[in-house]
Amino acid sequence: MNIDFHSPCETWDAFVAANPRARNYHRWTWLKVVEATYGHKPYYLAAVAGGTIHGILPLALIKSRLWGRSLVSVPFFSYGGVLADTDEATHALLKTAAELGVELGVRHIELRQGRELSTTWTGVAPKVTMEIDLPAAVDDLFARLSPKMRKRIRYASNHGLEARWGGAEVLHEFYRIFATNMRNLGTPVYPYSWFENICRAVPGGIRILIIYDTGKPVAAGFISLFRDTVELPWAASLPESRDKFSTLLLYWSLLEWSLENGYRRIDLGRCTPGSGNYEFKRRWVCNERPLNWYYWLAGGAAVPQLRADNSKYRWAVGVWKHLPLPITTAVGPLVVRSLP
Repeated sequence: MNIDFHSPCETWDAFVAANPRARNYHRWTWLKVVEATYGHKPYYLAAVAGGTIHGILPLALIKSRLWGRSLVSVPFFSYGGVLADTDEATHALLKTAAELGVELGVRHIELRQGRELSTTWTGVAPKVTMEIDLPAAVDDLFARLSPKMRKRIRYASNHGLEARWGGAEVLHEFYRIFATNMRNLGTPVYPYSWFENICRAVPGGIRILIIYDTGKPVAAGFISLFRDTVELPWAASLPESRDKFSTLLLYWSLLEWSLENGYRRIDLGRCTPGSGNYEFKRRWVCNERPLNWYYWLAGGAAVPQLRADNSKYRWAVGVWKHLPLPITTAVGPLVVRSLP
C-alpha cells in the first residue's frame, strides 16, 4: 500500500463522504482554513492501493518559537486523526506520519482521534465530550430536564431574553461576546478572520445563535453542522446577563432548533472532567465520552501540556484577565496560533 501526498481534494472528500466514521474535520477544506488563517502548512496523507483510497490522515505543521515544531490532526478542533477502512491503511499512515515527523524535525505528532485507536503511540484522554441524543419531540426533550432547569429557561424567556438565528451577517456580534468572555477566562482569543474563513469555507454548515436582552447581544454560540449532528465548539456569554440565565436559554434554543430541523445528536464540545464547564453540560442529560488523543514523541519528548487549565500557566491566566479588551483582542491571535 502506497502513501500519496497529492490526492485530489474531490477523491479525498469522496472517501470521507462514504465513511460512516468520518468527522467533519476530516474533509479537505478544514486544513485550508487553518492555513489561510494561521499559515500552518497542510499535509494530506492518503493510503492508496489499486488507485483507491483506503485511509487518510490530515496534518498541519505548527511552528512555535516557544514550543517547537509539531504536526497536529486537526488543530483548533476536537477531532481528526486517522480515518481508514483497513488496519493495513492505518499502520501505513502512522508509519509515514512518523517518518514525516522525523524529516520535519517535530517534537511530537498529535492525533485528535476521538475514538480508540489500535497503535503503539502514546494515548491520553484528559478531555471528554458531552453528547445529547435527541428524542422525537420537543416536549420529551424539555421533560428530561430537572424542574429547576425548566423553571430557569422559562424565566429567561419571560424576562426580555430572545433567541435569534443567523449566519455570517451576525459574526461581529458573536465575536464581541466571545472575545470578552475569553479575556475574562484568561485565555487568548482566536482572530476574527478564523471565524470569517470558516463561514466562507462551509457557508451551509455554519449557524450562529445570538441571545438578546432587550435588543442587546449578551450570549452567543458558533455552531457547526455535519450529517445528523450539531456541534457547539464555541459559546460565550456576558457576565451581566447570567443572572437572567442567558446561557441556559442559549443551550435550550440550540437543542430545540436542532430537534425541529431533523438533527439527531448534539455535541456540546470538549471539557475537562470536574470543571465548571463540565458540571454545566452535565445538566443537559448528556452521554459522556472520552476524547482519545494519540502522540508520536521524538526522543526524550513528553506529551505536551499546552492547555489553559495547566497549573503552570496560572500566573499568565491571572494577568490576561486584567488586560484591556483591545489589547487581548490584538495580541491573543498572535499567541493562539501556536496553541492549537
